Parts: sequence; C-alpha cells; structure tokens
Amino acid sequence: MLKQLRDSFQSLKFILWFVVFVFVLLIFVDWGTGRAGRSDRGLEGVAAKVGDREISEDQFLRELRSTEERFRSMYGQQYEAFKRQLDVPAMTLQGMVDRILLVEAADRMGLAVSDQEVLDKVLSFPAFRKEDGSFVGPELYERILRGSQTNPEEFEASLRQEMVLERLQQALSAGVVVSDEEIGAEFRRRNETASGEAFFLPLDKKLAETTATDAEAKSFYDANSTRFSHPDQWQLRYLLVDKARLRRTLTIPDKQIEEYYASHLQEYRSEEEVRARHILIKPATKDAAGEQVALAKAEDVRKKALAPGADFAALAREYTEDEGGKASGGDIGFFARNRMVEEFSQAAFALQPGGISAPVKSQFGYHIIKVEERKPAGQRSLDEVRESIRGTLADGLADGEGSRRATALREKIDAAKLTTEEQWKALADDVVTSNLTPFFERADFIPGLGRDPELMAEVVAAKEGFIGGPRRTARGWILYRVAQVRKAGLSPFEEVKAQALEGVKREKAVAACAQDLEGRRASLAGADLQAVATSLGGRVEKLADHRRGMAVSGIGASPALDEAVFATSVNGISQVVKIADRGATVVRVTALKLADPVQLEKDTPSLRDGLVQTEVQRLQQSLLAEAKRKQNVAINNELLARFRPEQE
Repeated sequence: MLKQLRDSFQSLKFILWFVVFVFVLLIFVDWGTGRAGRSDRGLEGVAAKVGDREISEDQFLRELRSTEERFRSMYGQQYEAFKRQLDVPAMTLQGMVDRILLVEAADRMGLAVSDQEVLDKVLSFPAFRKEDGSFVGPELYERILRGSQTNPEEFEASLRQEMVLERLQQALSAGVVVSDEEIGAEFRRRNETASGEAFFLPLDKKLAETTATDAEAKSFYDANSTRFSHPDQWQLRYLLVDKARLRRTLTIPDKQIEEYYASHLQEYRSEEEVRARHILIKPATKDAAGEQVALAKAEDVRKKALAPGADFAALAREYTEDEGGKASGGDIGFFARNRMVEEFSQAAFALQPGGISAPVKSQFGYHIIKVEERKPAGQRSLDEVRESIRGTLADGLADGEGSRRATALREKIDAAKLTTEEQWKALADDVVTSNLTPFFERADFIPGLGRDPELMAEVVAAKEGFIGGPRRTARGWILYRVAQVRKAGLSPFEEVKAQALEGVKREKAVAACAQDLEGRRASLAGADLQAVATSLGGRVEKLADHRRGMAVSGIGASPALDEAVFATSVNGISQVVKIADRGATVVRVTALKLADPVQLEKDTPSLRDGLVQTEVQRLQQSLLAEAKRKQNVAINNELLARFRPEQE
C-alpha cells in the first residue's frame, strides 16, 4: 500500500461502482506465446516463475476467472462448447508472464511509474473519491478491494503494471514513423483487385535437363552466403534405452492384469452413449430472415424423414450441409453426453432408437437428429480392456527398467570416464541404441527426441563435452553428450555443396522457363491458355478478385507477380515473372480495379494510425522474444492441467 495514501485521508463512503472498474482494469491482452514451459519442480503453490518473480496460484485463479467471464460475455451460451477448442488457462497464464516481461523491458528503458503517479491514478477513479473530490479513506478503500477479492498491495501493483505498459506503448508509438509510400501501399493492398488467368510453367521438365558444375556451385555459394549461413547449432551423441525394445522383452502375467483391473474398476466404467445421424441446415445469412428460411427448410426435411419408409441416410446425403456427413449419410457414431454441444446432446439423449427430433438449433445451424442405438452406462469387462491394461503395465515396467539401466550406464560412464564416440557406441546392445543427431538450432524440437524445452535449455547452456541424464523422453530414457557446438556463421562449402549444386540447377531451370514464356507472350493474348499450358507441361490458375499479398492457387504469394498484374491493362498479358525457384508465370488480366486517389487522401489518417499500431505490436513482440531468450520462465503445467477442459 502506498503510505502516502494510507496517511492522508480518513472518511468513509461505500461505492459499488468498483465492480465495473475492475472489469475494465483487468482486460486480458494476449501478448503472444513464447518458449515458457519448463519443469514443474519447485513450483508448489506457484503458477509460474519469471526470473526471481512469482505468479501465485491465487493471482492466476483470479485472472482466469476474469478471463472466462469476459469470454462468456462475448460468446454467451456458445462459450461452453467453444472453450473446448481454447486453452484458456494457458492463454491466461502466458498473458500474465508476458506482461511481467514487458514491464521489466519498460523499466530498463527508464519508463518506470512513480508512487505519486500511482496515487494520482487511484484518485482518478470515482470509486475512491468523495463528493468533494477527497479520498474515501483507507478503511473503505480496503473494504472495496476485499469485495473484489484483492487487497491494496496487489491492486496497486496491478495498476502500476497497466500504467507502465501504457507508457511503453506510448513510447513505442512515438518512435514509429509511417511514410506516405507505406500508406499508399497499404491502401492499394486493401482496395485494388484484379481478375484473370495465370499461366504457370513449373521447372520440372527443365530441371531434369539441366546440369551444374562444381565451379558454378562455388560461385552460387559465394553469391548467396545468407542462404548457407546458420545460427548457433548443437549436435548430441545419445544413448537411448529404447522403451519399445524393452516392452518386447517383458511378459505381463494374467494375474497381474486381473489385479490391476480389480483395483481400477472406476476407470473402466462406460458412460451412456447413443449412436445418431443428423442433417444440418445452415442459415444462408446471419439475420432473422436467414434463420427463418433455414428453420422452414429443416422442418420440411424432417417431414420427409418422418414419412413411412423414409431413408434418413439418403436424405442426409441429399440435404445435409455438414460436408463431413454427406458421404456417411449423416452418421456421427456413438457419443457420450459431453461430447457434443449442449443443445444437440439434450435432444439426442431424449430420443429412443428410431426417434427423430424436431429441428434443434445450435451455433452451427439447425439439426434434425435420428437416434439409431443406445448403450447404457456400465462396467467394461476385463476381456474388453485386457490388452489396454497389458499395455499400461508394460509401459510402467519398461519405464522403471529403462530408468534402472540408464542409471547403471551413467555410473559406468562416470566411473570409466567414457567420452569418445567409440566408447559410447560400444555401450549399445539389444535394448540400448547409440545415436548421433544432425546439427540443430535453438528451438523446442530436438531431432530424434522430440519436443523438450527443458532439455533444449540444458543443452544450450552446456559446453561441448557436457554429459547429461538420465532423462525420460517419449522414446525411453537417455544419456547424452554435447558432441559439438557450432557457433553462428557460414557453413563450409563442402558441407553444403549438394545444396549449392541444386540451387544452380534450379536457377538455370527457372530462367529457361521464363525464356520459353517470353518467346510466346505476344501470342498469348487471344490464345487458349489451357491448350498452350497442356502442350508445354504447364497449368492455368484462376485469379478472382486478387489483392496484393494474396497467394495465387498453385503458385503462392509473389510481390513481383502482384506488381506485374496491377501494371497490366485489361485483356493484356503481364510481364513474365520468375516464381522463386519453382518456375515462371504470366497473367492474362480480365478485370482490374485500381486505387482511388481521392479516397486515399480521406483514409490516410486512419491508415496511418493502423500502421503505427501494427508496428507497435511488432516491436512489443520483438521485446518479448528477446526477454524470453534471456529470462528463465517456468510454468506450472500440472496446475494448468487441472483447469484445462477435456478436448473432443
């Protein structure tokens, strides 16, 4: 609590407006995701650690409740179904972490907020002022905050954080300059469109006929140094106690399976399920008229489904607008109550086999549902789950045996000081494999070992020759040695010679494609492009209302192609454009809408503001990326798992 605030004011007045204020204050900002996600060790009672700062479970839970309330207000009844597709707990915690990192970045930039500024901000809210403008007093102040499940210290820290972030955004905005050329380019991107046909000639045939010499490859290598440069890289030698191989050596007695089943009966209870088909009718528009038309169509289809001898599956193939259900006749198989949106489940589970529902409205449209079978809740038999249990027990035994073997290997390596490639290879047997990764960069994924941010962080911090493990991985237990550390730089020519040769060949092949098209360009204006493309081994792709920056189907996005298209008159043929190392293309333009200079002048202020905000967001992301690279961030994934909804 700011001592200044405590000592200066005395009187009391109860104000309920504060609830609205807290809602506004704690608006969640998704600052983006980073590499956070390390071990849960040492995080008891803590949601996350950012360097030496902690986010408590209580702070996280309050933020999570606030975030979920906002989503509910945004999505209404649809939120319960929609939240299964979101990871709201992870989004919320990542946002809290990112705000801390941005505040630290702002502090380093000299953008800290003083106690007096926080005091002035507190007093700017009517919730904390009497009618004469003086402070309501510390007792009512604390009481209001308690009513919102916070206290003065946490409230003021949160307020300070928001003020610092606002100051950071202002500082970044002040440093952004947007030129008239950039505004013009953005206006054209938004407002200009072109239609036509793109004749694309891929390099495949030319590439098969093209050769390259070592000298040409070396010249290509010298001229494209950035293409052959790399950031810091690492290479690991690792011994894997292979879990799959271990499992093949294990025998699980039937008695052990039976004992496991008897002690885990609850895990093998099955929920009530129904098997259903459905026909989905979607409103063509989102207004009341669209809803009425869709409902009328759904009721008409239901009448046909209720007619004697009606084939519901055939009706589904004819009428359903669920593309995935056309081929299956609307069959969605067996499902439990919580596997579908609430409206759909309630209607389906209210039907008996053979029953057909009235149209059921969901966020997807109107459903006509037919239930074909029902399965009551019950206990799955031992025979049904025997193999599943066998796999579970084998996994557990393999993990334990893998840990034991990996520990024994580590003791042997340490005792005998085994450090050479040959010594590590000699430790392989029928279960243990010796492996060497290719060079890899700092990321979440290690070739052969998968995603393991904690292992990656350990490797990046280690010196060449470092021995780590045992560690559990998806494939089994490992011991590893940092075989090589390669600093950022240019890869040796001999190492990338094959890539350079391929680069030369592709460059030559693209040039040959472009030459072929250039020789025919004048004759293409009135020609049958599809016939010409077929004869040359090319293809024709349609452009419909194409905008700058958009990808052309089968060709991709190309600024050079955009420039050529919008510089071509209607019914004309564009200049030949080389498409990276894939081929060459020309476009016959059939329609063109160009920018209106008068409208550009009117839109310039709003466009400038939008481009400034886009650049500010990019700068914030850069600050975050740099902060996450330098700062240790640990996330309590076990805590997140407790609040994460089951995915369908």
